[in-house]
Amino acid sequence: MFINNLRKMNRKNKHYGLILLLFSTFFCSNLGAANKEKNYKFWVEFKDKIGTPYLISRPEEFLSVRALSRRLKAGVAVNWSDLPPNPAYIETVKQKGVKILLHSRWMNAVLVETTDSALSSEIAGMATVKNVQLMGVWNSKMAADEDNTGFFNEPLSLMHSPAIKSKKQAGKSGKKKFAEYANSYGDAYRQIELLNGTVLHRNGYRGNGVLIAVLDAGFYRANQISAFDSLRNRGGIVHTFDFVTGNANVYNDDDHGTEVLSCMAANEPGMMIGTAPDANYILLRTEDAATEFPCEEANWIAAAELADSMGVDLINASVGYTEFDMQTLGHTYAELDGKTTLITRAANLAWERGIFVVTSAGNEGDGRWQYIGAPADAEGAIAVGAVDRDGQRAGFSSVGPTADSRVKPDLAAMGEATVVASPGGYYTKSNGTSFSSPVLAGMIACAIQFLPTKKPAELRQWILMTGSSYPVADNKLGYGLPDFGKLLQFAGGKNGGRK
Repeated sequence: MFINNLRKMNRKNKHYGLILLLFSTFFCSNLGAANKEKNYKFWVEFKDKIGTPYLISRPEEFLSVRALSRRLKAGVAVNWSDLPPNPAYIETVKQKGVKILLHSRWMNAVLVETTDSALSSEIAGMATVKNVQLMGVWNSKMAADEDNTGFFNEPLSLMHSPAIKSKKQAGKSGKKKFAEYANSYGDAYRQIELLNGTVLHRNGYRGNGVLIAVLDAGFYRANQISAFDSLRNRGGIVHTFDFVTGNANVYNDDDHGTEVLSCMAANEPGMMIGTAPDANYILLRTEDAATEFPCEEANWIAAAELADSMGVDLINASVGYTEFDMQTLGHTYAELDGKTTLITRAANLAWERGIFVVTSAGNEGDGRWQYIGAPADAEGAIAVGAVDRDGQRAGFSSVGPTADSRVKPDLAAMGEATVVASPGGYYTKSNGTSFSSPVLAGMIACAIQFLPTKKPAELRQWILMTGSSYPVADNKLGYGLPDFGKLLQFAGGKNGGRK
């Protein structure tokens, strides 16, 4: 019950934080006779990739140059799981009469839609199919003729890696007086100060050259409000896609992503400056805030793979899943073991490819559930808890451990009374780990700019080592608040202390 409440809770109390999206397992489905009044989505996983026309020796056909460069830095080779599914397998599934919505390289699977639930049994019996799982049921007609497969049938590298040019050199902004910097952040100053992030900003490290994918429920009016004027004017939004509806417009749905994006990308001096105002962004809608079904996790997987193919350095996902509108599809605590749910497995695969995955811990700390959701349980994900402006844990911040007894969350940032940009064009304060996650993600982007040659695993360890409670971690705030000024000390630089 973390997720669908994201929008439902937001409607009830706009300023008390969005919920995090929850997850479930996907069970094999055999629903019997077709019901023309309902619409079904199924996850179809293939047994192998035999006969696929794609080759590991030709990765440029499905991965961009930027993606390959990131892997080279991380020391990660292209492997079997990177190959797109066999197009012939996909076609045979489609011929059963279902609509192909998306495919997954990493999971060797497709998401399909149909009004005939009996087709799931037919597909499950195909020689090329490993299993079929129910991903959602709607009491509505299937969307008419719109077909998303034109996008997904081509290798995602054809979405061309964006050209990211450095417009600001490190060191120039360090000449300004400290008071000017404090004032320029407006009321958002405290959320970066808690992480000692102004040290990197004053030295010119504001995320320039770093590519961030934001996976969320929608970015309502982010293409209009003044908080993102400079981002738009410099072409900093390099790609958008809505995996819920299958088109490129992410600006006419939920506003949760707008607020999340502002924690990183807002740049209106005197009003609000985010933690990575000079980074570039890919905005991907994966969450349908009106309902809560596992297909949103499938959307997340496809979005993460697109982000991978385009060469992102970091994913921020202020979502998390445990329960769905159909209770039988929900996750149990035992499944939050870092390796079971589909979305958690995908988060681990993204990290294995050198992508920082920063995600909300959850907002259930003072509720019935209490624990984190998926993909926060992933070992490869940096799960972010929430503190108030005094650095004290926010009561709603979800806690660990994971089902396999690992400490979670990993780190913390300000998530209570966090300043965000509203789609109405003003700034307000909201609560939730939905906001502590991007506040921290933006600072990690600055660290990537500062240390561009350091392997992701090494940089992650350095960031953990700056935590306020390191080397001791607990299941409330992990290693606590990281101090990004210490990275200058680690790297032999100056001004490592808090300012």
